[in-house]
Amino acid sequence: MKTLNKSLPRAKSAEAIGIDSSVIAKMTEEMSYRGINVHSLMILRNNKVACEAWSNPLTPETPHMVYSISKSFLATAYGFALDEKKITKETRLVDVFPEIRPKEKDDYLEKLTIHHLLCMTAGKQTSIRGSKSDNWLKSFINAKWIFEPGTSWRYVNDNYYIASKMLCKLLGESITEYLTPRLFEPLGIDIPFWEHSPDGVEAGGWGLMLKTEDIAKLILCYQNKGKFNDIRVIPQWWTEEATAFISDNSVSEKEPDASAGYGCGFWRCAGMPNTYRCEGMFCQYAISFEDYNACLIMTSDHSDLQETLDVIWKYMPDAFIEPNAEIKGTNISLPDKSQATAKPRSNTESVVNNRTYSIRKCRFVNAIGFPISSLPMPIVFFAKDRGGNMNNLKFNFNDTGCRFYWEEDGGFKNSILISMNGEASFDEIIIGELKMAVRSYAYWENENTLVMHIRPLASVAERVLKFEFKKNKIKMLPRYIPGTDEKAKKVGEKLKCILIGKWFHWWIDFLVPRVGKILNPTHYGKVRIKSK
Repeated sequence: MKTLNKSLPRAKSAEAIGIDSSVIAKMTEEMSYRGINVHSLMILRNNKVACEAWSNPLTPETPHMVYSISKSFLATAYGFALDEKKITKETRLVDVFPEIRPKEKDDYLEKLTIHHLLCMTAGKQTSIRGSKSDNWLKSFINAKWIFEPGTSWRYVNDNYYIASKMLCKLLGESITEYLTPRLFEPLGIDIPFWEHSPDGVEAGGWGLMLKTEDIAKLILCYQNKGKFNDIRVIPQWWTEEATAFISDNSVSEKEPDASAGYGCGFWRCAGMPNTYRCEGMFCQYAISFEDYNACLIMTSDHSDLQETLDVIWKYMPDAFIEPNAEIKGTNISLPDKSQATAKPRSNTESVVNNRTYSIRKCRFVNAIGFPISSLPMPIVFFAKDRGGNMNNLKFNFNDTGCRFYWEEDGGFKNSILISMNGEASFDEIIIGELKMAVRSYAYWENENTLVMHIRPLASVAERVLKFEFKKNKIKMLPRYIPGTDEKAKKVGEKLKCILIGKWFHWWIDFLVPRVGKILNPTHYGKVRIKSK
């Protein structure tokens, strides 16, 4: 892959370009205190990087899952296509795929345009669970209508996949191929990984993996009205339109920053005037402060989007100061996440070493489409290949740790080195098109219980597998951190605001503490083959 070295310029100090680094340090400290785990942070002002930090073991070269920030990149492709007159805002879905017309005329379907899709005014409600057939377009068409296109607003991930499929058909090439000479190369972004549908179309609304600086380059280009290093990259009219208030999203969203208006792949912000953002699940952010010629970019694993934004709004106005190169700035750092646990080795190693264990499938998680994978659910949630049903487990112990072997649905076979000496090891897991660099370590909790921590570096979660050995049997207790319990609690709090009545609240209180165990059930197995 061609490397396009176009790094953003760095300021001599944050204060030299008008950023008070002590305020940024206070902001990161409060985030840490609140349990907002920031993976990376970058602050720009006047086209330069004022301060930046990564949580070890992440580095500036580590790509990160950006979730719905992908939408801002697809919207940019749409802007190029409009400017080049390869598509219009009135281009309808049935114009591009006439074969989807049902036998009985569907008036709403006849009205649905690509602009409706990208502005979240399409009117379809697809499954939020993300479980899809091999034909995602058919799944979308079969979903119910909740309003006439263009008459209301509802955030639906699949809108962007359908728009992506329309663009690919009309452009005659993939979104990545189309964006490469127009966006990626001019901004110096190495061609990124983007998840695909079963028919090879970029997911559109999710699935990109980008470095922090890659995200920074996009938001900076939009802030500069489409210019990068004083060279026109994105049409100016599109940067202004895409980030403007196009749709009223207060009809279905209640949080202040989720209801301040939606453009085309960009959100307007309530916390500060003249501010807009790219946003991805688990607090992936790129925020443009138009009045200050500044941007904030961060990656994280936190589930409460509004809480994170509230912390940012609390500190950012005070962070903007008059430039002063004489002030000695404060060092910005993020909590170190690279620690590994070391404990005494167990005699059980000699018993289980080189054995192969067969694991029984759990009916419930298979029924809902999320069998346990080595990759945590936040990684595989939208993926077309989810693997799952870990089986044929084998442990090969050595002086420094263990090589762990397993198989998953889809014929995916992996093995990774697991350190047990107090230092993490690094390897790779491949599930379908997902190729994840991982950091891992293990330790014996007691004589018969082995605990593994597997952290995909690009992800928002860490897989933890606890194995209990007893004679020829094995018990596998999976979970991931930050876990489903924390996320379920946030969802439960929001549901209580929506669902009025003591019985609804009783069921919410009953289910929320149990979500983690429901989605990460204990699995049971036994020795199948003793390898020679």
